[in-house]
Amino acid sequence: MMEIRDSILGQFVRISVHRRAEPVTFVLENEPALAHCVHCRNSMLEHLRPQYARRFSCLGSQCEDNCCRMWEVPIDRASYERYERNPELRPHLQDYFSLISDGATERRHALIRMNAASVCPFLSPERLCRLQQEYGESFLSESCATYPRNPRRLDGLLEQSLSLSCIEAARLVLLSPQLMPRAETGSSRYSRLLALPDQAIAPNQNQFRNFWDIREFCLLLVQDRTYPLWERLFILGMFCKRLVEIVGTRQFGRVPTLLHDYSEITSSGKLRTDMANIPVHSEAQVKMVVEVAFGYLRTHKAGLCDIDKCLQDFLHGVGYNVDESLESCTQLYVHAYGEYYDPFMERYPYLLENYLINHIFRVVFPFGQVPEDMFERPQREFLFMCVEFAVLKGLLIGAAGRYRELLSGEHVVKLVQSLAKTFEHDATLGGALNWQGLAEANCVAALLKN
Repeated sequence: MMEIRDSILGQFVRISVHRRAEPVTFVLENEPALAHCVHCRNSMLEHLRPQYARRFSCLGSQCEDNCCRMWEVPIDRASYERYERNPELRPHLQDYFSLISDGATERRHALIRMNAASVCPFLSPERLCRLQQEYGESFLSESCATYPRNPRRLDGLLEQSLSLSCIEAARLVLLSPQLMPRAETGSSRYSRLLALPDQAIAPNQNQFRNFWDIREFCLLLVQDRTYPLWERLFILGMFCKRLVEIVGTRQFGRVPTLLHDYSEITSSGKLRTDMANIPVHSEAQVKMVVEVAFGYLRTHKAGLCDIDKCLQDFLHGVGYNVDESLESCTQLYVHAYGEYYDPFMERYPYLLENYLINHIFRVVFPFGQVPEDMFERPQREFLFMCVEFAVLKGLLIGAAGRYRELLSGEHVVKLVQSLAKTFEHDATLGGALNWQGLAEANCVAALLKN
């Protein structure tokens, strides 16, 4: 059995990779299991795709929030040229749009200039889009027409996840007791993956050959309630580290063996004792939330979507005082976890599971939104997942201390939406991966275990 030390990801260093919201397209070459018509593959892979996105319906002017304010709205080239051809819009182009001069793409040709109140100039008094009202739906830009859906094509199949920066999308995802089809329980959960070859198959030059198998393992694992959620993520981190080693040496034929091995490790519970013996680093978690959430989130997104209120809830919940040491608020943090957060999550275990499921779909985990020749991406994507999840969980523990028995699913929805408005729409998240608390803790368990 692999040593538990293999799971340690080392120093958390600055990662300057920026997420790009480009559509994903790749083809699984010479894959006999998937060599069917699109309709047949749709049916075969339905349980591995975000079917729940079909249930989303925009609330329009009835929504308590608004997606036409506060953030960067990209305009694709085709839409901009359509505006140029419109005699009524043409005189306003310079006032309402900024052309992207460096790094422009077909999908990011220009940006909408928000007004002094950080609101889109096309937002009507009824909180609807004037472009659509006056010129029709065809005048919506690609990003405005699809948001909060994230359409992309994977192996010839169109799928859509949801951006949780939309509060109604966050409600749909987080508050669904059964977001995805239920998997079997026990070892039978992994039965198909356990039947994969336990030795390397013939080499293949396509690193995405086993994409659907990898996605299946990730989804099964994050929903496996025989493990606490932090242990599921810990095992996922070990898996991603080994996946990087395999794809980095282009030994793609070894992926089935990796999936077989980790399905066997997970279903047999071989790592339970080792994970139980990992110490808890509550003070490091508090320090992480303080330094990252308050340093990064407040600096970059001041006033955005009640993020300041969420941060104040955390401060109140753990009794944080800048003039005191972390020891006193760490004690309150531990108390809030045991008395309020943990019992709440036991009643609603699907809340954060659903968050992780949607994350897997949204970023095409573990290969990232742009599967290029960057074979370290599985580990990078796991680190991004851990950072986002750890900040969310830390703030939720503080909120539990603040609201106690009154903590509700709506509190979780609002916090997730506030964080998503930062994480999903800001290209500088990499800077958040360089803080002293994690470097000292030196392993993912410091982020996740309580």
